[in-house]
Amino acid sequence: MAKGIRLQRGRKAIGADPEVVSVRPLSRADLAVLAQPRPRNSIQTLRDTHHRLARAVAGGLNDDACAEVTGYSIGRIFTLRQDPAFKELVAHYRAILTAEWASQDSVIEYMRTNALKAQAMISDKLDKAFEENEFLPTRDLLGIAELGLDRTGYGKVNKNVNVNVDFAAHLEAARKRQASAARQIEAPPKQPQSPQGGGSPALSSDRPAAPLRRF
Repeated sequence: MAKGIRLQRGRKAIGADPEVVSVRPLSRADLAVLAQPRPRNSIQTLRDTHHRLARAVAGGLNDDACAEVTGYSIGRIFTLRQDPAFKELVAHYRAILTAEWASQDSVIEYMRTNALKAQAMISDKLDKAFEENEFLPTRDLLGIAELGLDRTGYGKVNKNVNVNVDFAAHLEAARKRQASAARQIEAPPKQPQSPQGGGSPALSSDRPAAPLRRF
C-alpha cells in the first residue's frame, strides 16, 4: 500500500495501516455484500445530554422541543433515535414514568385535570366576552377575581389587635367597693352622748324606789 495514505473510520483515523495479503477479482457475491446496509454506529459513552434527551423523548416531547431542552440539532436527534443504545435508554426512562403514573391516585389525578379544564374554560369565556365587548355579571367577576387573588397570595388579610386588660385588678377593686358598701350598711347607730358633768342621769322623784330583798 502506498505510504502517506491513511484510512479513517468516521472522524477517527485507523491507527495501523492495513496489509494486503492477496489480490483477486471481485465477484457478484462481493457486490451483494456492498449492497447491504451498513450497521449504525452505537453510542460508546452515555453523557448527561443523552440522559436529558432520553427523558424528554420518554416524556413525549417532539424533536423541536427536545432540541430546545438539550441543544442538539434536529438531525442529531433523529440519528440518536435510531441508535440501539439510545432506544434502550429511552425505554428505561419510559418505564420509570409509567411506574410513577401507575402509583398516582386516580381520583386526585381526575380532580387536577378537571380543575385545569375548568380554568381553561373560564379563560376562554373571559376572552370571548372581551372580544365581543360583553360585560359579565359583576358578582361572577368578583368571585373569579377574589378566588384567583386568594390562591396566589393576594387575598384579604385579617389583622388581630390584642388589647391587654388587667381583669384581676378591676375585679379586686369591685370587691373592695362592695365590701365597703356592706360595712356602711351593717354599722350600728351611734349612742347618744351623756349630759355634761358626768354620772348617770337622775331618776325621777315621782317613781318610788324598789324595796331591797335579801335571799
